[in-house]
Amino acid sequence: MASNDLEARIVVLEIVAMTALALTLDTSENGNADQARGIAALIQDTVRQRSREVGLTKGAQETADTYAEELLSTALASLYPETGSA
Repeated sequence: MASNDLEARIVVLEIVAMTALALTLDTSENGNADQARGIAALIQDTVRQRSREVGLTKGAQETADTYAEELLSTALASLYPETGSA
């Protein structure tokens, strides 16, 4: 697969993931910031665990953890700007 194809797929996956994440975190008309933060924490824990399970290097694990935190924080801040992120 060419580098451009890989880049394009990553962009699409990120958009799909962020959209699905926003829909999942905004679970009702009024939303529930505490429930959303709980879901975000579960996702973050799963990223850490899975990164170890697949044998990522420490550096790659930290990169995955940081990236997940950025995505989750962005989603939470956009849905619940008054209450902050995870």
